[in-house]
Amino acid sequence: MQKDRVLTGATILLRLMLVMNIVLLVMFTVALALSWPLGHALALRLGAKYGPSLDVADAVMAMRLMVVLGIASALAIHPIFASLLRIVATVQAGDPFVDANATLLGRIGWALLVLQCLDLVLGALMRWIYALKLDAIGWSPSLGGWIAVVMIFVLARVFRIGARMRDDLATTV
Repeated sequence: MQKDRVLTGATILLRLMLVMNIVLLVMFTVALALSWPLGHALALRLGAKYGPSLDVADAVMAMRLMVVLGIASALAIHPIFASLLRIVATVQAGDPFVDANATLLGRIGWALLVLQCLDLVLGALMRWIYALKLDAIGWSPSLGGWIAVVMIFVLARVFRIGARMRDDLATTV
């Protein structure tokens, strides 16, 4: 099969994103680990910025929880990129409608569902951060993310049925 530029570009992009995700996972993990030995310095900075009305211990805990969410998100994202790379490889090989791709799409669906649940946890955490009166960006639930979860699970089913139909056809011909 001739090289497809779109698939080649997708492979390069997915590999880059996979590496970047691993780098972010390491950075979040290091930040969380350093938040304890550097917690006093962080508390002093927060106190200086927000004044004596800030509950510094709660603010530091909220920041640590944000980092934990970053770690959990990076762990959930990893199988998405890894699975997509494997799917793209089967497309490049000219045989995408295989049962393994249905399984990979299911894995992506579960990872997306985890990400959506983490997003809801983020929303709850953001309410606490707003209550602490810390500087923060806005949050709203992602309807598109929930649609993507359903869509991927449906596509996984389509791939599984298509692979079985193809196998049945191969045995009858």
